Amino acid sequence: MGARWEHFKTVCKHKAIVYRECKACGIWWQGVIHDLSKFNPIEFGPSARYFQGDKSPIEMQKAAEGYSTAWQHHKGHNPHHWEYWTDFDKNGAVIVNMMPYRYVVEMICDWIGAGMVYSGEEWTQASPMDYYKKVRSGRHFHPKTEILIIQFLKCIRDKGLDEFHGMARCKGPYSYLCADYEGQYVP
Repeated sequence: MGARWEHFKTVCKHKAIVYRECKACGIWWQGVIHDLSKFNPIEFGPSARYFQGDKSPIEMQKAAEGYSTAWQHHKGHNPHHWEYWTDFDKNGAVIVNMMPYRYVVEMICDWIGAGMVYSGEEWTQASPMDYYKKVRSGRHFHPKTEILIIQFLKCIRDKGLDEFHGMARCKGPYSYLCADYEGQYVP
């Protein structure tokens, strides 16, 4: 029961941070429902079995088994993951779709929450950008989605979470951002 309990506490801690960040960004309901699939036995069982406490159990399952059943389920049930918005054409090339604005915001909140949980006191405003740079080569983003991601990450790194929250809400100097991202901005 020890690993299961520790995994449960880690998921709850992550969800609490993501909820706080989503709420500050104006998408509180997404914060409430964020990662609920992690409590599904398909995800919870393997994740508890490979729980380490300082890194994702999904990566541990992939290392041990070559793939992760938890991840296969998770990415297909959570639109804040970029993989949810990809497909393949008849030749096997990746097709990337633009993520809706609110899911890009939730994805950034997810990165913040995961970083804070796994890094603890070592987490800094630069951590989300550092994470992005580390994993970028294995990701597929629509060009407009990637531009938005980079804007958010630079804002967090250079100006902090409070500024990011205002930016995500399209407040003040960022009032154009939501409409512009979705192609509705008229100068």
